Amino acid sequence: MNIATLARQTSAGAIVGLSAVIYSISYGALLFSGPLVGYVGFGITVALITAIIGALFGMFSEEGTFISGPDSNTISVMAGTMAALGSLGLSQASSLGLRLDASPASLGAAGQAGSANLDLAMEAIFVTSCVCALAFYALPRLKLSGLVRYIPFSVMAGFLASTGWLMCSGALNIISETPLTMAGLNKLVANPYRPELLFGIAVVATLYSLASRISSALLIPLVMVVATLAANLGLASELCDPEWCRREDWFFAGLQDMAWQPPWALDFSVAHLKILLQYLPSMLVVSFVGLLTILLSLASLELNYQKEFDLDHVLKTHAASAGVAALLGGFVGIISIGRTTLNQKVGGGAAAGVIAALICLAVLFGAGGAIAYVPKAALGGLVLYLGLNMIKQWLWDQRHVASRLELAQIALILGLVANYGYLVGFGAGLVLACVIFVVTYSRFPLTSLVTDLSLFSSSVVRASHQVEAIRASGHKTVIYRLSGYVFFGSASKIDLLFQGMDIDQLEGVVLDFSDASGVDRSAIGVFQRILRRYSDRALQFYFVHSRSNKDDLLSISLDAAASKNIHYFPSLDRALEAAEVALISKVDKDHVEDSCFEFLPDDADRQTFLGYCESRQVNKDEALCHDGDLSDAIYFVDDGSFDIIKVIGDARLRLAKLSKGAMVGEMAFYTGGARTASILAVVESNVHILHKDSLVRMRSEHPALATSFDRMVICKLAGSLARTNKLIATLS
Repeated sequence: MNIATLARQTSAGAIVGLSAVIYSISYGALLFSGPLVGYVGFGITVALITAIIGALFGMFSEEGTFISGPDSNTISVMAGTMAALGSLGLSQASSLGLRLDASPASLGAAGQAGSANLDLAMEAIFVTSCVCALAFYALPRLKLSGLVRYIPFSVMAGFLASTGWLMCSGALNIISETPLTMAGLNKLVANPYRPELLFGIAVVATLYSLASRISSALLIPLVMVVATLAANLGLASELCDPEWCRREDWFFAGLQDMAWQPPWALDFSVAHLKILLQYLPSMLVVSFVGLLTILLSLASLELNYQKEFDLDHVLKTHAASAGVAALLGGFVGIISIGRTTLNQKVGGGAAAGVIAALICLAVLFGAGGAIAYVPKAALGGLVLYLGLNMIKQWLWDQRHVASRLELAQIALILGLVANYGYLVGFGAGLVLACVIFVVTYSRFPLTSLVTDLSLFSSSVVRASHQVEAIRASGHKTVIYRLSGYVFFGSASKIDLLFQGMDIDQLEGVVLDFSDASGVDRSAIGVFQRILRRYSDRALQFYFVHSRSNKDDLLSISLDAAASKNIHYFPSLDRALEAAEVALISKVDKDHVEDSCFEFLPDDADRQTFLGYCESRQVNKDEALCHDGDLSDAIYFVDDGSFDIIKVIGDARLRLAKLSKGAMVGEMAFYTGGARTASILAVVESNVHILHKDSLVRMRSEHPALATSFDRMVICKLAGSLARTNKLIATLS
């Protein structure tokens, strides 16, 4: 580490450390407020221990600039529990004539009830920290930390802009005790002459004016040093008006009367454990708020850093730090967007975190008087500068890239957080984002494919007269492929589609759910309503399910009256095959026997052609040929049925189904290439096999017969190409 790096890390650590100390003072006072105000020294100690461990967070993380520590969200929730425990102890102490608003030392030997009250409060802090540590560890173990990836951008941007607002409010509170609240505004109006506030604004203006010329790593420490010297020299000079230069307005007071209560010195009596058990739900709320804050803060920092972090690793590091804090008498720490951003902007890293921890440790052991030389306006001005930058980045600058609706969401979340806190703002933003998503998603086309059986056929190879029958009447069977998540809103669109159809002209409806990611129970009810509406008709429904939504779709046919018209299939191809069979059975009443040799109308020619073929019987599940075999023969199905199978990985796909009268293998036969799929017998079948040497002999002995065969193959290939082109056009 060279001198420049050491200087940068030291300045970053000093700034982050001082900021952590200031936050610890306020959070410690908040934690031990109300009935426990007499023990505020213990609260500040708890917060400082948490800050010390949190400052070292970057040493054990993938990102060295990470800083954690006491957090306003968890502290605020915990403060309510502490106040309730304090009130509980107060009623017990009042019967002994003790005052719990006095300092611990003033209680003396008679303060047994007061000591018990303090023990109960410290035990609650210890148990809550342990509960949080377990929760932080359990989430990655259950593989649930990735849920934060599904939080919409507008909510994350609102969270970041709100953090900037709260940083600005905290900065003004540091400078002049006038936060961005009605109370702070009233205080400013009552006494508008605030030179320390002007000094802080001057620091902000200086940082903005020089930010484009000097890097933050050099600029921020330089401005902080100059501002500290200027404030101290100015107040020491005789030029400063005493009314405007009161030291208590410009500098932090030293810290005294801090006290430490280690966990191993606590009572943990049976009576206390029973009380703590009653407050376990409140402790679980703290852990939930902590988890939510960690995940939101981390996702927000990912946007700031433009990189992705390992959520599981960060949560496990939080679990470890919460456990260590509990053992040392601290509280659960949460990764801080403000202090982490501060560390990054000043050019700090894990080393700066160590220096920040040493500053907090020094204050804990009595060096709090050194803070008396740091001007509040300088540190507050820096925090105000960073907060304004965050608001600009995540609200003002978003007007170029975000929609008006997203901007409105960001502004709404910011307003709610500013007035009611993070939880209310985040919750309202998430609910609003869900409502907008549902409304927007319901407008999207649910069907990725809309066609009918005349344009989109199965893989079954059929005789020419059957193909013509399907082409002529296939429009009576419509096909819908559904995609995305099918819920009430999107299913209702299908219902409206049916209401707009001429149902009397339809014979079948194929609904393909194989691409649907899920089916909501309310959507099931919509489909049941559709089926009941047409249960008295001959309309057939063919449902195609995937493995994941099979059970949901099977529940559609609970109504026995409608179930007779419902058919389920594991693939669209099988459903189309069934729909074709139903159509052919109606239109092809004068059934024509399928023949392999329709291209030879003369019986004598057929007998001659068969003389060049080899007949073979194939047992069920026996392979006629395998994928990769060299091809020297064409197969004519005389009886039975075959599936053309292609195995891709673990998937076994049926490319085509061959029935009586079908021919297969002509492509590889003419090109001389290897078989591209296997042909398996579905049932016991008979085939005629024409080998290549037999065709050569036929060309010599019966050229007209060979020419008729060649012409038939060419027509078949041309027809297949035309059907493929039509299918591509349909799919596109």
